[in-house]
Amino acid sequence: MKKPIFLSASRIKTAQQCSWLYWAKYVLKLPDKSNDGASKGWICHLIFEVLGNVRRKKYFDLIIKEQTIWCVPSIEKMVHKHAKRLSVFNQESLDDINKMVVNGLNYDFFGKDPGKLDKSFSEKEFNLQIEEGEKRYNIRGFIDKLFLYADGSAIIRDFKSSKQKFKGKEISDNMQDLMYCLAIKKLYPKYKSISEFLFLKFVLEKDMLGESGPGVIKMKELSDDVLEGFEYELSGVQNYLENFSENNAKSNFASDQSYPKDGTFGGPLSCGKDGYKMSKGKEVLDKDGSPIKAYICQFRKPFEYYVLLDEEGSIKKSVYPEDKDSLDQKLEKGFTIEKRQYSGCPSFQCRHNDFEL
Repeated sequence: MKKPIFLSASRIKTAQQCSWLYWAKYVLKLPDKSNDGASKGWICHLIFEVLGNVRRKKYFDLIIKEQTIWCVPSIEKMVHKHAKRLSVFNQESLDDINKMVVNGLNYDFFGKDPGKLDKSFSEKEFNLQIEEGEKRYNIRGFIDKLFLYADGSAIIRDFKSSKQKFKGKEISDNMQDLMYCLAIKKLYPKYKSISEFLFLKFVLEKDMLGESGPGVIKMKELSDDVLEGFEYELSGVQNYLENFSENNAKSNFASDQSYPKDGTFGGPLSCGKDGYKMSKGKEVLDKDGSPIKAYICQFRKPFEYYVLLDEEGSIKKSVYPEDKDSLDQKLEKGFTIEKRQYSGCPSFQCRHNDFEL
């Protein structure tokens, strides 16, 4: 019996972005290396979760007073531990983490500004399996901060560590916003929710007129009709992904799509290119004078990898060859380690073969 598929905003966005990318990540379960930005963002979220506990309010107060996370030894130790593990243990990255966290903590971290609180949560989990007539879907995820107020309003807050803010459809039709608001409607039907996305690399602080900084993107309240329509959309996506096959995986390559016209990242842009960053016909150099590699989809080229399989042959974890030792440490009775070969993205294999002919 197949395990149920739970939809998330990132899972759906991946399927929409590129059918092969979805196949590589969620079906083949190929190893997926995080970039530096994602690693730093993960550490920031961990600190927010830790400091969201009221028992650690004294640490929050100290950081707000000193305007640095390094004034709390336990926080510093935790950051250093994970920064080393995620290969972002350098002064530039540590400074970046410190600035982003302090920025987020300074922005009404405990949600007291709008009014009297009924309840507040850090890393609020939702895990819903809905079967209501034609509506059938499973969704799950985490909300960074959730505030429920006495007047029946709710604020959903999500921290973003990306270098760019939302553009185009990311504002007008945001999958995370829809998912979060639907989850709150199901969990707390008496509350009307609005999502706030805080981009930690930008100014969040309110000005003299009380207006939030440019790093704060407040979404519009979603009507019940919009959320109900989204439920039917989720039901269609659920059915599609439950029956996702290799034929589906080859049906909507990012390379075959149009370039996005609203400034977002997608289409052939998400495939990247093999080589180095170029500007005015010249290679872009790093601080040390070496050329900077251009972005390229990690599943575009062939590579070898290892998988850890359980007794039923299901993949528990996959890693690149240099990380094989981490699988050895997880080897349990009945588990096996297997070497595999990924042949690369079929879209670019075809183009390469045509070129050679």
